[in-house]
Amino acid sequence: MSTTEPLTQFGRAQGFRAKLQTTARLIGVVLLQDMRTRYGGRNHFGYLAGVALPMLHMSVLTGFYYLRTLMAPVGDSVALFAATGVAPYLLCLYPARQMCGAINENRQLLNIPMLQTLHLIVSRAILEFLSAIVALLLFIGFLQFLEADLWPHDLVEAAKAIGAAIFLGVGLGFFNLVMTALVGHFYQMAFTFLIIGLYITAGVYFPVWNMPEELRDYAVFNPILQLVEWLRSAYYTSYDGDAINRTLVIGVGATALTLGLLGERFLRGKFLS
Repeated sequence: MSTTEPLTQFGRAQGFRAKLQTTARLIGVVLLQDMRTRYGGRNHFGYLAGVALPMLHMSVLTGFYYLRTLMAPVGDSVALFAATGVAPYLLCLYPARQMCGAINENRQLLNIPMLQTLHLIVSRAILEFLSAIVALLLFIGFLQFLEADLWPHDLVEAAKAIGAAIFLGVGLGFFNLVMTALVGHFYQMAFTFLIIGLYITAGVYFPVWNMPEELRDYAVFNPILQLVEWLRSAYYTSYDGDAINRTLVIGVGATALTLGLLGERFLRGKFLS
């Protein structure tokens, strides 16, 4: 082996590391600028107000169900049953919807030669991921106020379900970004109606086995329903964890993410037009 080969490999490794560091810095700069553009100002109050929206949404839906329902369909806590249905839905919905504006809302940044559309998309995905985590923590505080027992019997499975919900939301966000560039705002409207349909058939406020058999045969292909069942299996021992189609959730998320990345690569000119 030539004595210069280790030096060459070291140089390549150093160059790759430098590119990663540069990319990370660029994404960090875009993320901060994105926060200022969306939430205004240089303080953190605007960001907290933006995070409070999904948390408030989850709290209102859970609180409404808590007030109108005397007995939980499963378990002893009405609030916990509603929360385990609402949380996966909203952790998936908000990233998927908010990522649609990643480029249009930060288009002026593309005048900087080093920045590319992918930097804008990834920074928005990270921002939505962090926002979802903060909203979830605030929502847990709301459930604590309702005196719900928040500790799952399987903490690892609960973490997997929450991670899968965010992954599906980010994957759909990449795909929605590309479709919005191709079709326009009409697609966003169609996606909103699709989300409503998925929500109705997701078993948020009732167990899946209470669905009519004809509806249940189709509802099992709803990834939101599988997310709800996945999270509830971490809280209720009566749920059959083996019956949950985790492959469907991860597969839909991975497919949407792959199509979104390919679309960003081959339709880059469409984003800039």
